[in-house]
Amino acid sequence: MGTKVLIALKNVLLWSYERGTWQYDVLCLLILAFIFLTPSSWFNRSNAGSIPQRGMEQREAASRPPLHTNAPSSERKTERAHISPAPAIDK
Repeated sequence: MGTKVLIALKNVLLWSYERGTWQYDVLCLLILAFIFLTPSSWFNRSNAGSIPQRGMEQREAASRPPLHTNAPSSERKTERAHISPAPAIDK
């Protein structure tokens, strides 16, 4: 009796059932039941107030570094001038 329980527990934990079997369907139903029937209070963090929240204004104010930080500004301008436009596609 004990070995059958251990084998069944091993099969459930390792998800060793084929799709379309009743065991597979039961496992899927258990997962869906956990997702939809679990109270949200189980997922509330008690230390949620200690985590600082960043506002939108802080994220918008963050500046991005230039793409070519080592190149002088005169070289950056000439690099842009050498880029040719994409060819037109005629149909």
